[in-house]
Amino acid sequence: MSVADRARQPIADVAATYFAAEAYFRLDTIAGAADAINVSDYFDRLALDRALDSIGDAERRLAAAMAGNGAAGQGAVEVWIEPRRQEVDRVRAQVQEIATSGLTVSKLTVAASLLGDLVRP
Repeated sequence: MSVADRARQPIADVAATYFAAEAYFRLDTIAGAADAINVSDYFDRLALDRALDSIGDAERRLAAAMAGNGAAGQGAVEVWIEPRRQEVDRVRAQVQEIATSGLTVSKLTVAASLLGDLVRP
């Protein structure tokens, strides 16, 4: 099921919200830093790939939740964040600290978990 289907919103609105959420959490910084992680064996590569997949899944779920509030783009992000501002600010700060502190597979896994926690039922 696509993010637009989950949110029951037009694809263009969901795409705008997706990219606004990505920018808000600076997930492009994490993806760029993940490219620089040196993995030495199959299982490290598997762990890295799974952590990146988890971040992608969290990003899609965040976008669906944000787009479901009737707004689009940055407006949808702000409307969704407002009632959870304290938790979102905490997660955002932790994810950015992780991304800028010498990213490792372990840190990437923690970042993925933190982002996923924001959209757990």
